[in-house]
Amino acid sequence: MTIGSKIRFHRQKRQLTQEELSKGILSVSYLSKIENNSISPSQEIIELLCERLGISNLMDDHRVLLNKLEKWNRLLLWNSLAEADEMKTSIKLQLDNVDELTPHLYYQILCFRADLIHLDLKAALARLNAIHKSYPDMTDLLKFYFHKYRGNYYYLMNEYSKAENELKEAETFYVTGNVVNEEERADLYYLSSLVKTRLNHFRLALYYGEKALNIFQSVYFQKRCAEVHLLLGICYRRIGSLDEANKHYEWAGYISETIRYTHLRSKVEQNLGYMKSLSGESQEAIRHFLRSIDLKGTDAEGQLYSILSLVKEYHKLNQQREMTEWLDRGLTLCGRDHHPAKYYELCYYRYASEGFRDGFEPFMRDQALPFFHRHDMKILYATYSTLLGQYYQGMRKYKNAAFYFKEANDIYEQMVSF
Repeated sequence: MTIGSKIRFHRQKRQLTQEELSKGILSVSYLSKIENNSISPSQEIIELLCERLGISNLMDDHRVLLNKLEKWNRLLLWNSLAEADEMKTSIKLQLDNVDELTPHLYYQILCFRADLIHLDLKAALARLNAIHKSYPDMTDLLKFYFHKYRGNYYYLMNEYSKAENELKEAETFYVTGNVVNEEERADLYYLSSLVKTRLNHFRLALYYGEKALNIFQSVYFQKRCAEVHLLLGICYRRIGSLDEANKHYEWAGYISETIRYTHLRSKVEQNLGYMKSLSGESQEAIRHFLRSIDLKGTDAEGQLYSILSLVKEYHKLNQQREMTEWLDRGLTLCGRDHHPAKYYELCYYRYASEGFRDGFEPFMRDQALPFFHRHDMKILYATYSTLLGQYYQGMRKYKNAAFYFKEANDIYEQMVSF
């Protein structure tokens, strides 16, 4: 890190203006050139500026602290959160006496990562905005972490195209930043696979997922192996390779049960239910969905996935009583402002259970489908466009039916292109 960047960092940290720092030492314009790294100041000026800033030699080496930051980063990666919190406290105390800029930036980036792990997205956004101001002063290694975690932030915010761009940047800085931690690369590939899956780029998702799995297996990171196996199973199911999908679901189920990873096990049961449903084994599918709900405990959002699946399965079996029972339960857990996508899906089946009574067409045309389109939920938009097209076809409104069938086909063609 250059001297000028360090001086600017400490001046801003102490909330001094350039006029206040430079007074009696040098001109404001000269200080500005130093801080922009346009010129190199003499040792005498450096010492005078340091004295006014209340700091020691700006050339001090802080490799020990950087090693502690790396250790904290690794604890966050391995999800050892109790140890990570202890390490954070220790580092923060040590940072108070550090004049070097890089450890401070690294610390803030890792705090950003911790915010994401704890799903404190409001705090994460505030920290992200603050960190971004120091982007020009980051090393390539810090830029790798910055882009990677910002990609993670956008993924959690459902802004998948932005997440994809950030992770591409992170791949570039992985090379130029000489990142030596292979698990970081695996984590980057896993994040990329998640994002590609959300964008319905399933073959690219498989490419990144397989690369992540190979690394996680080599370091015996069982929890992450289970997560990648589940993701690969989902991707293979989406492209119709059901045997491959089932193989990965079985591995994900076996590992998650072995290490008592209940949250993931519930997702495995959910996806096994999808598989059985596709194979026409409705009773087996229902059994898996019910098991998934039991494992999810108080996780309302997770339960909604399984509840919706049960509603669809009972609708397919024409079991009206059971369908209505789960519809009622699902609609108590969601609304337009709370899990809106699931709300719109459940409302479709409410209309279906009641013979598509008055209000169905404007609900689908003006509320549900625009919501799916606006939030780039391509599969949901295509699925419910097809269902609306089928409804219009049954009503002999063929022009309307053709329009919505075309909407769905356009989406499916885009997906196939990847």
